[in-house]
Amino acid sequence: MKTSGAGLQLIVRFEGVRLNAYDDGVGVWTIGVGHTGRDVRPGLVISMNRALALLREGLAGAEAAVNQLVKRPLNQSQFDALVSLVFNTGPLPLHKTLGSCLNNGDFHGTSLEFGKWCKATKNGQLITLAGLVRRRAAEVQMFNASPTVHALTHWLNQNEKDWVTRYDALDDAGKAGSPQAQELREKMRRQRKLIWRLAQPRTQGGDGNGWRFRHRLERYRSLKARTT
Repeated sequence: MKTSGAGLQLIVRFEGVRLNAYDDGVGVWTIGVGHTGRDVRPGLVISMNRALALLREGLAGAEAAVNQLVKRPLNQSQFDALVSLVFNTGPLPLHKTLGSCLNNGDFHGTSLEFGKWCKATKNGQLITLAGLVRRRAAEVQMFNASPTVHALTHWLNQNEKDWVTRYDALDDAGKAGSPQAQELREKMRRQRKLIWRLAQPRTQGGDGNGWRFRHRLERYRSLKARTT
C-alpha cells in the first residue's frame, strides 16, 4: 500500500513545510517536509507540489515497514495513520505492544497504544511533548475512520461529493497546493464547520438532530480528512 493524499496532509500538518532551503542549525540544508540531500542548496525554492513529491519519496521507508511488519489487512486510513506514526518515531512501535495488537487483529487495542508514543528526550530527561500528544490524537482519529476515509464519499450530499471528487483528482495529480485546490478546501472547511454546528444540542446552537441525522458524522469525517 501507499500513503493517500489525506495521509500526506496529516503528516504535513504536523511536520510543517518550508519551500525555501534553510540551514537546520547544524549545517544541513533542508527543504520541503524535512528533505535533505545533495539536491538541496542555499537559495533553492520549490513548489508545494514538489515538496509533496519529495515527501512521498521520503515515506518509502515508513511505508515498507508497515507493509512488511503488519500481517493483518489494513484499510487506507489505518495504513495512513501507521505510516505517519512510523515516519515520526521509526518502526519501533510495530515491534512493541502496538504491533502485537495489530497482528492479533485487536484494532481497538492498537488505537489505545498510539498515545504511548508521545515522549522525547530533552536535556537528558524523557518528557511528554504536547505536539506529539496532538499528533497521536490525530493519527488515532484517522486510524479509527470507518471503514476508510476515502470510502466515506458515498454519504456526501451532491455539493460535498463534487468538491471532494474535484479535490481528490487535483491531489492525486500532485496539485494539492494549487489555487483551485485551496478554494475547494475552503468550501469543504466551511461545510465541515456548518455540519459541526448543526449537530450540537439545541442548547448549544444546533438543530437537535444530532450526528446520525443525514450521515453527519461520516460527512464530517470525510471533509475533515481533507481540510486539516
